[in-house]
Amino acid sequence: MKYSAVITIASVIVLTAPAMVRAQQAPRAVSPATALDVTRPQFDTETPHYEVSGADTKAANTVVAEVGGRTVTLGDVGDAIRALPPTVQSLPFDTVYPAVLKQLIQVQAMVVRAQKRGLDKDPAVIRRVKAASDRALTNELLTREAGGAVTEQMILDRYTSTYANKPGPEEVHVRVILVPTEAEANAAVATLVGGADFATVARTSSRDVSAAQGGDLGFMRRESLTPEIGAVAFALPPGQTSQHPVRTGAGWFVVRVDERRIGPPPAFAAVKEDIRTVLVRENIAEIGKSALSEVTVHMFDISGKEVQAEVNSQR
Repeated sequence: MKYSAVITIASVIVLTAPAMVRAQQAPRAVSPATALDVTRPQFDTETPHYEVSGADTKAANTVVAEVGGRTVTLGDVGDAIRALPPTVQSLPFDTVYPAVLKQLIQVQAMVVRAQKRGLDKDPAVIRRVKAASDRALTNELLTREAGGAVTEQMILDRYTSTYANKPGPEEVHVRVILVPTEAEANAAVATLVGGADFATVARTSSRDVSAAQGGDLGFMRRESLTPEIGAVAFALPPGQTSQHPVRTGAGWFVVRVDERRIGPPPAFAAVKEDIRTVLVRENIAEIGKSALSEVTVHMFDISGKEVQAEVNSQR
């Protein structure tokens, strides 16, 4: 398996400073029955403002290191920091800056070695460098044109037409009991079938963080639950407990549904960025068509003979 020839600064920092990342990931008191929303950060992602005297006024081309004739600028460091995960970005400047600068210096040293080996003259490397440059330019164009074309009013209008004054998704009021073995889960089911109160059994037997609340997870949407728990919970009628335990990576669950309801539509703030992403994607296709309309395209077959360029007709 070939390793990628281009290693991003973000991956370099993450690989060399795992303790920095772990320091930001405090344990969260959530039930393993609930799915973490990976599309939304589980931590404070406010961009920190580093109080460093004069740093905000320095030009991006200020040289902060010189490596074998190659320079590292303050702009390079800033770009690298912005490419890091939010957990690392939020660390103190005195921690992040030296680590990033050290890695950039090491990268430049490796670039110097690669040039000495003549790798920058290798045709395959030249192609990959060009491809990386093309991707960077294309992404910047799309960011500026597609993203810049999306206004707050457009986002609000899309929210109004998609979500406002419309019923939200179905929700179920879920309770769970988590035990480590199938035998214990079956015993809990038998106890409940015998008339025991679910909340009481959860308080005495469950290993889930919801045990103190009688296993109560509250009203949950399907996407907020793990696939295994969600499939069972949304199949149960109100007031019913699963007859068979559900196996997950965290253990064995007994699931109960107390109520069902149609939830409220999501708040504007909760879906604003999702809507922005959709609108940007819609603009991207139009930008591609528009860019094609501004150029002349010639296409050739593998023998070098010119063929009809059909891309120009796809406007």
